[in-house]
Amino acid sequence: MLAGPYPLVPPDLAARAADRGRRLLAHRTLLHRFGWLLALLALAALWWLVMDRPWLPPPAHTTPPVEGW
Repeated sequence: MLAGPYPLVPPDLAARAADRGRRLLAHRTLLHRFGWLLALLALAALWWLVMDRPWLPPPAHTTPPVEGW
């Protein structure tokens, strides 16, 4: 098996590999940026929840009637 002729390598193999590597790197960079954007949005949502506390009822704009004086 080792004594036989070597298989032919396509002449454009290096160029195709470089193109594929560039595409994979661009895809990975895009995914990393999207991940950081999601993390930033999650942090902003958490900050809004902590500061605004939307689960609490809004404060009353009038005072309740005074009884029992």
